[in-house]
This record gives sequence, structure tokens and C-alpha cells, in this order.
Amino acid sequence: MSNSNDPLFVGLTRPTMIFGVSTQFALLNMFASICFYIYSSSIKIILIALIIHGIGYYACFKEPKFVELYMNKFGKFNNCKNKIFYGGNSYGI
Repeated sequence: MSNSNDPLFVGLTRPTMIFGVSTQFALLNMFASICFYIYSSSIKIILIALIIHGIGYYACFKEPKFVELYMNKFGKFNNCKNKIFYGGNSYGI
């Protein structure tokens, strides 16, 4: 009998984590922080990156794959121009 609260089961099904956040979120945060640092040349970006990392830590604590879920949602269900006319996404002319 398998129990979903088994630590081995939970550990094997979680994504790879870096400092408590998923690797995809960590790379996204690092990329955005580097871009903002290049744009502003201010060291205050490190503080902002730490705050964003804290928000990501909280979100990954609740759902470890939240970045992947939102990327799939927005990648497949983006809005089209005639959504108002049909009341849903229609990719016709």
C-alpha cells in the first residue's frame, strides 16, 4: 500500500530546487535581475532579487511547479483578436 505522505515518494516527485525555489524560477529570477542591473547599474537590484526570491520561495512551498503551470497556461491559451466576437478563443480569420 502506498501512502502519498511518504518522504521518499514526495522527494522523488518534486522538481529540482535551488535555495528553496524550482530551477526554472531561479533562472528566470537571475535572468531578470541581470537584465535590470544592466539597465539601471544599481546594486539595489540584489535587494529586489532577494524579495522576488522570497515570494518565489513561498509560492514554491505551496506548489513547487507553479512556474511550469503558468507557462503552460499562457503558452497554450493566449488571447486572440476575435475573442470578444465568439466569446472564446477562435483562431480563424
